[in-house]
Amino acid sequence: MILPVFTLFIEPANPLQFSLTVARSSLARQLAEYQAAGSPGTPVGQVIHRYPAIQCKQVRNDLIVIGICQGAGFLRQMVGDNAEIPSGDNRCTIASRDPEIREEEFGITAGVYEYEFLTPWIALNQQYAKKFYDLKGKPARDNFMQKILTAHLNTLAKSLDYTPAEPVTCMAHVRFIRERIDRENVIVFLGKFKTNLRIPDYFGIGQSVSQGFGTIRKTPEMIELHPDGKTD
Repeated sequence: MILPVFTLFIEPANPLQFSLTVARSSLARQLAEYQAAGSPGTPVGQVIHRYPAIQCKQVRNDLIVIGICQGAGFLRQMVGDNAEIPSGDNRCTIASRDPEIREEEFGITAGVYEYEFLTPWIALNQQYAKKFYDLKGKPARDNFMQKILTAHLNTLAKSLDYTPAEPVTCMAHVRFIRERIDRENVIVFLGKFKTNLRIPDYFGIGQSVSQGFGTIRKTPEMIELHPDGKTD
């Protein structure tokens, strides 16, 4: 499956006044207007409804705006050849951008890819958080989180209207930390995982993807598979 993707790296003109929340709201409103206008030129079948088509996120020291499917067309048209993009009451300079909309592969391939979480992965609702706490020992918790991550990868595929030709496999190596989010103490996870699902860089997995959580990037490691399924 090929997904149109367009990515910007931006720098606020006034970092002290910049608000990610305001930036996301502004982009969401503009995307809605773009879609209401008919999104001229958007290919048939490239409209997604369940996965955020525009994501604005803080990834370590970078501010990234990524457009996917109809979001890619909107973002490319909005920026044009401009050096800035509007963001509520604050303008942002475009530090770097894709020259044009990229075609990114998503789906099951004859290989296993390793990814790292660049931002915390929100994996557990209240019910699963209790189950996680009640488990005794690292192996039991690791196995539990591997099942959760596999489920989240399947949810990602479903949200992009992709039906895997074979089961999604996953091997997780994650650690939990506690963070305060929206005035609540929440368990989140960082680390790496390997899967047979190819995912474009800076996509998000899990809960609150639109808020920047669960953002991943592929590491240089990839394991090629032989036709018989064995690794090199």
